[in-house]
Amino acid sequence: MDVEFVAFDSFGVKSMCTLFEAGGWRILVDPGVAYEVDSFPLPLKERLNLANRYKKVIESRAETADILIITHYHYDHHICERNKRLYGGKTLLLKDPYRNINRSQRLRAESFLETVKGLPKVVKIADGKTFRKRGLKIKFSNPLWHGVKGTNLGYVLSVIVQDGEEKLIYTSDVNGLIEKEAVDLIVRENPDQLIADGPPTYLLGFIMAYYNLARSILNVKRVLDETDANPVVLDHHLLRDYRYPDLFFEVYKHSKLIGKRLETASERHGEEPAVLRGYRNNGPTKWRSWKKFDEESIKATLRKAVENNLIPKEWLKMI
Repeated sequence: MDVEFVAFDSFGVKSMCTLFEAGGWRILVDPGVAYEVDSFPLPLKERLNLANRYKKVIESRAETADILIITHYHYDHHICERNKRLYGGKTLLLKDPYRNINRSQRLRAESFLETVKGLPKVVKIADGKTFRKRGLKIKFSNPLWHGVKGTNLGYVLSVIVQDGEEKLIYTSDVNGLIEKEAVDLIVRENPDQLIADGPPTYLLGFIMAYYNLARSILNVKRVLDETDANPVVLDHHLLRDYRYPDLFFEVYKHSKLIGKRLETASERHGEEPAVLRGYRNNGPTKWRSWKKFDEESIKATLRKAVENNLIPKEWLKMI
C-alpha cells in the first residue's frame, strides 16, 4: 500500500488529506483544505497562499483518484464546489448526511450534495459499512465523537484500509483519541500504520480542558503499547500549536523508549513542521511561556478532575 500525505497541518494548512494506492485503486480521503488559525506563526498572506497552493494539489490528486472519502463535513475535510476535477466520475463514500450529525454539518452536507449533484458516478453512505474491491477492503467505523463525548462538533468516521495483510487506520477528527471508543477500535483492528488526529491544544483553557489533554496522552501511549502500528503519524489539530513538543512531551518520550516512530506528516516527508519553522523564524504569537506537561502534571491534572467528578476514577489506574 502506497500512502501520500497530500495536505496536512504540519505543511501549514488545515487539512488531513491523504491518498492511498492499494489493490489497483487510488483512494483520496478528506479532500478539503482551509487556511491556518490566527495563532499559527505565519503571516496571513502566507497562510492564504499555502491554502490556495494545497487546494490545487488536492485537485490534482482527486483528478486521478477512483474513490473519494469524506469522513465529515467540516471545510478542511471537503471542498463544497461544483468541480469536475474533484468529483467528476468518482465513487463518493460519505458520512451519513442525515443521521448522527449535528445541525451545522447537516446543512453543510445538504449544500455539498446539492452542489456536486450529477458529477460523481456513485454516492454511497459509509457509516459502519465495509466495501470490497478486488483485494482491497475499506471499512468504516460507526460514528465517533469529534472530540469528547457530547461535543457540539458532532461525529466523524474513522477509515480502515486493508490491502492483503497490510492494514492502515485513518482516524479523522477524533481530537487526540480522548474517548475510549476510538482507542478501542484501533487496538481491536491492530493496524500496521496509523494516521491520527492529535488534540487541539491551541484551544486549551478555552474549549479544551487540561484533563482531556492528559486523557489523550494516556490513550495515545496505550495505542503505541497495544498495537503493532509503526509508524504512527500524529498531526492535524495538534500541529496548530508550536508548544506541541512540550505539551505532548510524555508521548514522544514513550515512543522513543519503546522504539516506535511517532512523526508528523511533514516529518514523513523529511521536513520540519511548519508551525515549528514559523515559530523559529517569526517568533511567538499567542503563547510566550509555558511548561512541559510532564508525568507529574498529568497525575495532578487527572487527580483534580476525579476529585471534581469530571472523569471516573478509573483514569487514575492508567497513570
